[in-house]
Amino acid sequence: MNRDWLSYKGLWALSLPSILASMLEPLSSIVDTALVGNYDTQMLAAMAVGVSIISSLTWMFNFLVHAPIQAISQKLGKKDFPRVVSLIKVTFLIALALGLILSIFLAPFRDYIYQFLSVDPKLYKQCDEYFLTRIYGHTFILLFMSALSILRGMAEVRTVLYIIGFTTLTNIILSYLGLYIFDGGLASVAAATIIANALGLLIALFLVLNQKSLKGLFIKSKIALEDAFHMGKNSLNVFMRSAFLTTSFFLATKVASSISIKALAAHQVILNLWLFASFFTDGIATSGNIIGGSLYGNKGHENLKEIFRKLLIMGAVVGVIFCILFLTANRFLIGLFTYDQSIYEMIKGVIVFLAIVQIPASIAYVYDGLVFGINRFDFLGKHMVIAFFTCFLPLIYLSFTYQSFLLLWSAIFSVGIYRLISNAYLINKTLKVSEL
Repeated sequence: MNRDWLSYKGLWALSLPSILASMLEPLSSIVDTALVGNYDTQMLAAMAVGVSIISSLTWMFNFLVHAPIQAISQKLGKKDFPRVVSLIKVTFLIALALGLILSIFLAPFRDYIYQFLSVDPKLYKQCDEYFLTRIYGHTFILLFMSALSILRGMAEVRTVLYIIGFTTLTNIILSYLGLYIFDGGLASVAAATIIANALGLLIALFLVLNQKSLKGLFIKSKIALEDAFHMGKNSLNVFMRSAFLTTSFFLATKVASSISIKALAAHQVILNLWLFASFFTDGIATSGNIIGGSLYGNKGHENLKEIFRKLLIMGAVVGVIFCILFLTANRFLIGLFTYDQSIYEMIKGVIVFLAIVQIPASIAYVYDGLVFGINRFDFLGKHMVIAFFTCFLPLIYLSFTYQSFLLLWSAIFSVGIYRLISNAYLINKTLKVSEL
């Protein structure tokens, strides 16, 4: 066991690169939103549709993020390097297959998706500019996600930070040049994301293949069926969790679109603020996944309770910081995305709730990482389904019925609160049993 994990200093040292990397991951989308929002409000609404669909696909397949971290951390903890290589191969094959399937089959049905989201037909052409470019290059996105997760599973968190920093900067520069210099419209903004991720993939792939402990094993080692089944089982559980979480955001976008174009644009701005805070906290959750995968059931298991407690406190601190930030600097933050005063007024009505819920939501995100670390993917999948039907669905229905933007975001908030309660129950129960 890494003894540094027993102290706050060591946990922050492990978490900080992941925090910065997680914070940078949505930064490209935030900057794109800001660039487009200050360029044209109608274009922002069109991009909100494309981002909603693409983000839904990314979240739906985020088992490519969580499952490899836990599995690879576990095998590295046992120094079973051939099995690590097997897991890497399985991860890349799943990502490649999913990317190609989505690229081939989703584009022909895009008009039906726009109709389901109640998109104004006037926006169809602009929606296509962004969506088609992104979907045809989505294979690179999934492969890049997988490569970063493999590196995280190896605890190469600083390396991941550097790669994400490079791709984020590349994306921002290319987006600005494409939109403001070359007047390439939304297609240029989408292309910037694809190119940046493809470059990041090449760098990450080179680093994975050149790991000292794994060199020479990629050709010799075959895929173990046990690894394929293990990854498949965990991936299915995370997929179910992600599918219902994604459906929640998808339905929220539909309701926002049904209210007005202004509401749809406001929803995109709030979503970026929400995701920025959640991705920040996700850096601490990643540490929980890495540590749990390395220690649970192995040497050092007896220290998990204390380590997990400290990680949860760290998550609460992050939640407090974002709560204060959203309460005191909301005008500045919203002004980064749009100059439209009517959109600001719409957002102002929910910003207090967004701020307050950051504290329990941040703790809930850390709990997610802890549950991943102890390999209880099944629990997360089951309880996301329960949260969807008992918390989200009733509130989103009321939001649609009364055309309420506040109820829309209350529905999203409620899922986070449920996750906090259910995950806390599982972790406390598991750690108590392990002490017996």
